[in-house]
Amino acid sequence: MKRIISLILCLTFLACSLTAFAASFTDFDDSHWAASYVNELVADGTINGFEDGSFRPSGTVTRAEFVKMIGKGPDRAPADFADVPQSHWAYEYIMTSGLDPVYDNTFMPSQPITRGEVATLLWKRAGSPMGITAPPIINSQGKNRDAISWVYTNSIMTGDDNINLRLADTLTRAEAAALIVRSRKVNASTAKTNFYDAASPEVLKAAYDAFGFVDKEYSETATLTNGELAMAAARLLSGHDNPDYPGVSATVSFEHKYAQPLNMLCRYYLGEENDNAEYIEKNATVKDAILALTFATLRTSHTPISFDASGASYAGVTSSTPDAERFLKYAYQNGISLSADMTLDADKDITLKEFAALLLEFDGFSGFTTFNSFGASKFPKDMKFATNLGAYPAGSDDYRIIVAGVPNYVYEKAYVDAVKTPVKTYDITNPFDGIFNTMFTQLYESCASKGTNISILSSAVLSAETSNGYTFRVKLTVVEKGSAATLCDIIKCANADIGAKTLSNGEEIWLDINTGTPLNTLTIPLANVYVNQLV
Repeated sequence: MKRIISLILCLTFLACSLTAFAASFTDFDDSHWAASYVNELVADGTINGFEDGSFRPSGTVTRAEFVKMIGKGPDRAPADFADVPQSHWAYEYIMTSGLDPVYDNTFMPSQPITRGEVATLLWKRAGSPMGITAPPIINSQGKNRDAISWVYTNSIMTGDDNINLRLADTLTRAEAAALIVRSRKVNASTAKTNFYDAASPEVLKAAYDAFGFVDKEYSETATLTNGELAMAAARLLSGHDNPDYPGVSATVSFEHKYAQPLNMLCRYYLGEENDNAEYIEKNATVKDAILALTFATLRTSHTPISFDASGASYAGVTSSTPDAERFLKYAYQNGISLSADMTLDADKDITLKEFAALLLEFDGFSGFTTFNSFGASKFPKDMKFATNLGAYPAGSDDYRIIVAGVPNYVYEKAYVDAVKTPVKTYDITNPFDGIFNTMFTQLYESCASKGTNISILSSAVLSAETSNGYTFRVKLTVVEKGSAATLCDIIKCANADIGAKTLSNGEEIWLDINTGTPLNTLTIPLANVYVNQLV
């Protein structure tokens, strides 16, 4: 009986003590979302407050502060850092932290630590576990894919929207405490994060609508037919709503609006036995969707995609042709799956929610939106769908898609004399991109003939029909300005103010280039082309 009473008293004391930890800080109590994490670290002596009695939960954590919070590591750095004297208050923690220097042998202890650096350090402290896979939309956000996969899959770091981990951002003391405690609790039984379950419904719908591959209004539980899936692959392959099947063979072997795209898939991996009216109306499966998206992605990606022909594939999933088997390996080895353990319910009818999740995953390692490049490097650039809907620019509905990496002000600036919004112009400028690409090539060559080396990045996504033609919003990079001093030295400008824009080597300028003529010929005279606005 005495033992029971003693145990109750001990537990009561412990509970009261944990509550007291948060309450003992002048600016932090148990109502704070991170109270349980902070209390746990205070209890084991990992962290404490400041001399004035505050905890400062919203304070930004420096590199030195974080390695103090996480405690000493098992290994010591081979030599002192150039900017950390032995008298530094965090010297021992820094020397045993395992945190990489910022550059050379410089630690920069007072620099705010980033979420990406934290992810890598927590992963290291856990023994650098390998073999954990997250979808490419997640692990492609930083350089250390193993670390990113580990913190995401184990629900240590999820980001604001369960997609964008904000690895370049700093973090607060409260956030740091939460990440440390979560990482310490990871074990074999830790529940894993499935991207399909974690991704917000709003992001999935937004991606489905933005890509526009399927002729069906989005509904989470709706299914796809094999014909609809084939058309989605054809649109991804060609980059147009009305596919032109670049670089592939595709014919119409029977009467159906999706007969040609299905014939394409049958030629390349499905087999001729499926090129018929019965198969085209069947519901597509999860495996069907992965095969179709892999086929189209491999043919359109301008980014190298890793693959090991003798490597692993989905357990228990087979296909009838060697090409299909190869596509499954490509997808598996690049983290494409609807479950954290990389298993695949291959024969299940795919829903539009699952299809939208797969679209985001494939977009994550390839980027479905192509920006054409004109200049010394003419390789197109694959741009990815921006998933952080809460940070979208004003007027985002005026665009077909918002891509990551393009500043918000580029979308928000009004086009001069526009008669159609970019989303309505896209259906015109995208199918005729060859004509506009020729225009930009001529512009580059014209600048080169004047001794100025530039590069231009453009896309039909950023175009608007105007009263006298079409305006493309482009990024112009001045590689080497040569003798050119101002913008009007290399291209005609609408007025003197625009033309007076000075040029500097390495400068990137967003500007609007107008065709100066409607799209009524196969060529656009360069003499008509001019800059009508600096963005």
